[in-house]
Amino acid sequence: MLERLNILTLARPRTAEAWLARMARPGAGAREQAALLAWLESDPDHLRQYERAKADQAALEPLRGAFAGDLAALRRTERKSVTRRPLLAASGFAAAAVAVAVMLVPMLNGAERSRIYEAAPGRITDVALDDGTRVTLDAGSAIRVALADDARRTTLERGAAYFEVAHDAARPFQVAVGDRRVIVTGTRFVTALTGDGAQISLLQGRVAVTTRDATDRNALSDALMLSPGERADFQPGKPGVRKAAVDVETATAWRNRRLVFQDAPLSVVVAAVARYSDQSLVLADPALGRMRVTVVLPLEGEGALEDRLAALLPIQIDKAPDGRRLIRAD
Repeated sequence: MLERLNILTLARPRTAEAWLARMARPGAGAREQAALLAWLESDPDHLRQYERAKADQAALEPLRGAFAGDLAALRRTERKSVTRRPLLAASGFAAAAVAVAVMLVPMLNGAERSRIYEAAPGRITDVALDDGTRVTLDAGSAIRVALADDARRTTLERGAAYFEVAHDAARPFQVAVGDRRVIVTGTRFVTALTGDGAQISLLQGRVAVTTRDATDRNALSDALMLSPGERADFQPGKPGVRKAAVDVETATAWRNRRLVFQDAPLSVVVAAVARYSDQSLVLADPALGRMRVTVVLPLEGEGALEDRLAALLPIQIDKAPDGRRLIRAD
């Protein structure tokens, strides 16, 4: 109750840029995170504003050194200001950064068209790309984005990502997953790299799975076409793609803070759980990884995630002297 009262009485920023400044302060902890969550939930538009402000801030990251002088000047001014001045100065700097981003991003794109977006281990992250496409990165996942004039190219570097692609018929949107390419103009789908395999699950629209680039005039000639509710499974570096029906709820469950596995190898489950754990999870017997399991694993709750996993499956997890968590059959 006292913690809730503290959250309610905490002086809250009023803009997305001010929230970014608040969360960047040293020592920002659970109280600030709870207050930010309350602000995001108070208005459906707040999340969009916050995502856009984060994307603009990311665009300015290469220019951090160029702002050093301005930031030092702001801090000198801040020390001379009245009590309310620090928050206003932080908000003003964030707003100035956004304004500069609008002017400088085209030049940055001309010199370096590729940008990496990453989600920290244990944290699912929303990203707004410059073309209006919205991406949700699973914990520990990363994508590389290059928005060129002829095509919008993205590479899934690791983990899983959910895409809501902004329609642009003149510039197809392409996601490289292993050695395959997913080509779309506007749709919703999920990509994932799991162990030595890969998956592409289509929720809405239509996509082509091919080995060719989106600008290749023959890109669709030998492509596998997916319709909503279908999934493509393959192993990078090996021929053949298998098409199967997809359970949309299962494919997107991680966006709702839970993992759903249906008749999946334990090795796949462990690889997914590792993205949300700060522990090193290792199968004591590699053969155990072939065991098929069906489980719904909540990502939020009491206790460590690996302990919740052990409670739901016929396994036990022991701590090794070197700090690793060894998974054995129960």
